[in-house]
Amino acid sequence: MAKTLKTDMVANKGRLSMRPVLAAGRINWISKLKDGTPVTETLEITRRPKTYQQVKMIFGLMIKDTLEQAAEKNIGVEELLVYLIDHHIPKGQELTEDFLHELAYVICPTTDDEGRRVTLSKMNTEQAARLFESFRNIVAGIGIVIPDPNPEWRHLSEI
Repeated sequence: MAKTLKTDMVANKGRLSMRPVLAAGRINWISKLKDGTPVTETLEITRRPKTYQQVKMIFGLMIKDTLEQAAEKNIGVEELLVYLIDHHIPKGQELTEDFLHELAYVICPTTDDEGRRVTLSKMNTEQAARLFESFRNIVAGIGIVIPDPNPEWRHLSEI
């Protein structure tokens, strides 16, 4: 027996309703519980997934137009980052681990063979080494020296 049961319902006139086949499955699931088994029921409002129109708007309009206009105006990564830093990041704030984590992905973009962004949890050893070296070289420019813990780590095989 599955430990969880997820049932989609719809609110109608102050009541929740579900398709009969789902109601039968819910009753069947509950009937298999041993007496005294603690169960938690959580209700949450389900948000519809993004629409095809939204995807078209994001990739066909927002990203495409930004790239086209940035090219026309000769705006590159440096200019965009300077603008973002000057206008949207509060001054005088202490650096945090979360901020540096996100910053590493922005200033040292890592992509897979198909050009999609890869986060550390999905990186292979080559990608992780490239991220480390890139970040290390960038912060060296402001006097932060990140030591190499093991000169051979880049060449260790994946586990």
